[in-house]
Amino acid sequence: DYGNRVGHQRQMALLDKYGVRGSVSLSTALCEHHPEIIQMCRERDWEFFSHGIYNTRYTYGLSEAQERAMIRDSMETIHRHTGQACAGYLAPALSHSEHTLDLFAEVGEELFGERGGLYTCDLFHDDQPTPVRVRSGKRFISLPYSLEMNDTIVYAVNKVEPRQYAIMLKRHFDRLYQEGAESGTVMCIPTHNYQVSCPHRIKAFEEALEYITGHSDVWVATGREIAEYYRAHYHDAALASMQAQAATATGES
Repeated sequence: DYGNRVGHQRQMALLDKYGVRGSVSLSTALCEHHPEIIQMCRERDWEFFSHGIYNTRYTYGLSEAQERAMIRDSMETIHRHTGQACAGYLAPALSHSEHTLDLFAEVGEELFGERGGLYTCDLFHDDQPTPVRVRSGKRFISLPYSLEMNDTIVYAVNKVEPRQYAIMLKRHFDRLYQEGAESGTVMCIPTHNYQVSCPHRIKAFEEALEYITGHSDVWVATGREIAEYYRAHYHDAALASMQAQAATATGES
């Protein structure tokens, strides 16, 4: 509970300082357990997207009907407590199934029309948004998500020191910033308040935020903002290009 009691407040103050609005990958039971945290995020116009109900209740082994019910429950809970039409999804503990993306797009459409069920963070396969086919035909997007920059992977798995984490974040940004001069890239920094907000670690995160936001031509955006912009300006052209390349490859083979 350290993240809920201490870490969230500490990180929120830091993001306020640098003008960063969070995109909250929300285990939606938090809406009932800690509504005061949800309210603080709402006051700052942060985005809420679904991380299931509890991070310990995995998708593995669920039937399609059970998974659909879980996705619907999480999206309805977000809307009930925040008024937001849930746009994004990250499966609990990254446990998405072969049906997850189809179900999320479908339930989002059923509940909220075009504003619901726009993107997934579960694929982490690229540094740019990419179109993803779903069975309903909805224009659906994969948004970049980085396990390498995920603070739990960095600190708990790879045993990286805070000072090195700051260097990693800056170098990660520098490369994407360089490539972004030609074609837009997305830097996702997944954090957990019980990790990044520990007193001996928070300074490293602040150094990275100060560095990144010090570039005036960087767009500090939420997941929904990126997804909606990409859908409006690039999705169709990217899909057409992918289809043309696939046709060429098939012809050559």
